[in-house]
Amino acid sequence: MLNFQLNIVDEISGDLIGLEVSIDANSDLRRSCTVNLVVRNSSFDIQPGGKIWLDKYIQPYIGYENIHTKEIQWYNQGTYLINAPSFSYDGASRTLQLQGLDMMSKLTGLRNGNLPGIPTVITTGSNVRQAIIATLKLANMNKYIVSECVNTDGTIQNVPYDITINQGGTIYNILSELRDILPQYQMYFDVDGVFHYEQIPFGYDAPIILDDDILSRITTSESVDTDFESVKNYIEVYGRSHDVQHYSSTATVSGGNIRLTYGSITESTIKANTMIGFTLTADVNAPVTIGINNISGFHKLVDENGVQIKTLKANEYYVAVYQSNNTWLFLGHNQAQAIASDTNPDSPFDINSDIGIIRIALYGGEYDNIMSDNLAKQRADIELYWRCRLNDAMSLGCIPIPWLDVNYIISYTLSNQAVTDKYMIQSIKADYGESNSMTITTSKYYPYYKEG
Repeated sequence: MLNFQLNIVDEISGDLIGLEVSIDANSDLRRSCTVNLVVRNSSFDIQPGGKIWLDKYIQPYIGYENIHTKEIQWYNQGTYLINAPSFSYDGASRTLQLQGLDMMSKLTGLRNGNLPGIPTVITTGSNVRQAIIATLKLANMNKYIVSECVNTDGTIQNVPYDITINQGGTIYNILSELRDILPQYQMYFDVDGVFHYEQIPFGYDAPIILDDDILSRITTSESVDTDFESVKNYIEVYGRSHDVQHYSSTATVSGGNIRLTYGSITESTIKANTMIGFTLTADVNAPVTIGINNISGFHKLVDENGVQIKTLKANEYYVAVYQSNNTWLFLGHNQAQAIASDTNPDSPFDINSDIGIIRIALYGGEYDNIMSDNLAKQRADIELYWRCRLNDAMSLGCIPIPWLDVNYIISYTLSNQAVTDKYMIQSIKADYGESNSMTITTSKYYPYYKEG
């Protein structure tokens, strides 16, 4: 039993008669549990000051005897808020059942986390890591491991658009918006109650946590399910449509220097967040700078990482926004958009194979937060990975492994195959009661990042 500072305040030993633990990598509340206890005295009464009340966390442990030392080795099964306690009595037993809620419920509004009744704004250009830490402090949470938000090329990705959470929003709404800036990131609370923001394992160097040496000895059943319905090998992503107030089709081009003419812009109106649209009559294949009318010098046109744009096509409608560092941020088309397709000849889902193109267009909702073609391309690439690579599901029934977690990589050889494949764990259900069993649901693992 822990208080809200995660300090131990009490212990219940010897009274646990059943524990079910569920872990789901795709759920906002990643961990949950159901606990069954023998009620021995009035200290188990559901009341203020008792063992079971709103002011405590529970932290169940499972103990296994070490066959070498004969000592009990304890495994933490998570840190939970107490929810829905219910008491039952019959002639043979007096039991208390309660649910354990993931600590994320303190941020989602399920138990806490509602913001004050005023809009909350995180401005464009904010550092994602610092914004997450500041948001956690709103909930008085000081135990966290928060990584930088990093693109595939190693550059740090800042907040690319204003994030506004209106009245009635929650701390989790802010965190989920920050998490979703780049789609290969996850956030969760670990078994010790520490908040994590980090990348999901996607590379060739992702460590294998379990292999056949162990799994072959403890597996009791296996099943494979391939979801053809979810397979898409041609992804179109459509992001935000920009509200452009200044448009120019009159451009003078000299190398990479572009001079645009606007009747609606004066020197005093060019400031941070001024958005312009333009169309060129000729291709540009040199580092691009933009000048407006005759009132300003040339300023670099850059992407979100500060890299100067070097290629623009004729007769394309482009959008850029002026930044406080005196550069123009290139947003791409009037509506952010990108396409990704599977063209790997070794892939069973290659669009050039007999199955052809299986298209999906993604837009609206969370996709409206995608501000630029560059971010849309990153999202399209990861969506292609998800929809082509993560649809071979395998479930294993086994003896419980109390330290296992989701997004771990395992290797396993199916009983009817000779090839060993890698799998990523998507969910776990463990019953430490009478059945003493575990079900592990996985998807076949394909590295997203290229080797090296």
